[in-house]
Amino acid sequence: MHKTIGIVTGGGDAPGLNAVIRAVVKTAACEYGMRVIGIEDGFEGLLGDTKTRHLTPGEVRGLLPRGGTILGTRNRGHFAESVEGGVLRKTEDVYREAVSNMERLGIDGLVVLGGEGTLTIASEFDALGLPVCGVP
Repeated sequence: MHKTIGIVTGGGDAPGLNAVIRAVVKTAACEYGMRVIGIEDGFEGLLGDTKTRHLTPGEVRGLLPRGGTILGTRNRGHFAESVEGGVLRKTEDVYREAVSNMERLGIDGLVVLGGEGTLTIASEFDALGLPVCGVP
């Protein structure tokens, strides 16, 4: 069984994201004794000096009436191939850095909230062997 899961919101802000974050934290922590690490600023929070925070049931108390996401969100960012200064930037190194940071943080799996772009990124993590649960 996984001991620590990460939760990330990606793409556009949408109603219900905080409700899902709350449900994941309460279920994981209260029913399964797991740690939950919130990844801030979408998947970008897994790069460089990571932007994460431990989420407890107390941290998510009162979230149901709040819209949006307490974790912040971003659409694709460094996880999409792009051309910078005429040079194609590949994403393989970006994924490796994110996986390495998740290993350092002790994250055993991801719960990913988002749409097509976010879940496409999540599928890449799954292909790299990290268990992923997608919530559209």
